[in-house]
Amino acid sequence: MGLEVEFHNLGNDYYKLGDFKNAIDHYSKAIARNPHMIEAYFNRGLAYSRIRDFERALEDHDRVIALNPAQAEAYYTRGLIKEYLRDFEAAYHDYLNALRHNPENHEVRMQLEIVSRKRGVGR
Repeated sequence: MGLEVEFHNLGNDYYKLGDFKNAIDHYSKAIARNPHMIEAYFNRGLAYSRIRDFERALEDHDRVIALNPAQAEAYYTRGLIKEYLRDFEAAYHDYLNALRHNPENHEVRMQLEIVSRKRGVGR
């Protein structure tokens, strides 16, 4: 097991403890050793979301999608962030992409229905 995996696992441990800043630090160390470590970007993005640094969270999920355009969970999570930021149109398209790559995901289907209704608000 490489050092990047050790850093990633430590990041996961800190995340579980609710210590998101240390989690981010360890995920960043994993990424520094392996800039193609999708799991570290994804989890760091989740940790950034937990401390409400949505810009960095979106950057990490964008990176996950750039590394693996079929990563349905990254589209879904990015959609949740965009929905929280009230960018309903972008969230809608992320949910569609998530379903395109994982059509059986009922959670994404439900969120797509919710954001579809929100898109009509204010028009």
